[in-house]
Amino acid sequence: MKFSSKVRVRFLDIVIFGLAAALVVGTSLLVLNRQSGTRYVQMTGETGEWIAPLDKDAEYEIPGPLGITVVHIHDGKAAIEESPCKNKLCILAGAISEPNQWVACLPNKVFVRITSSSSKDDGGVDAGAY
Repeated sequence: MKFSSKVRVRFLDIVIFGLAAALVVGTSLLVLNRQSGTRYVQMTGETGEWIAPLDKDAEYEIPGPLGITVVHIHDGKAAIEESPCKNKLCILAGAISEPNQWVACLPNKVFVRITSSSSKDDGGVDAGAY
């Protein structure tokens, strides 16, 4: 086999490269714009729903059918600190801080997600996913 060391760049190659670069830049700008706005922690349990600002440190006790699930908000992140469930996957999931991220303690029916006041934040978990 003989390989040619000569590479020819054609007009269509330049157009495809330009479109790919524009797509990357456009996607990056959309992601950065989506992160603006005040962020809140929305916590849903068996007896109700709580909404708290993500920028103020706090601790909430959310009741569920198995007991109390503790949600800790610290340094702009929310995490489930304690839970009465057996496997503790909700604790192992770690902290969340970006809009539409969520963590749940399914055995205790506690759902925690980050929301944003930004009008650009129209996505998220719907009733079918919950």
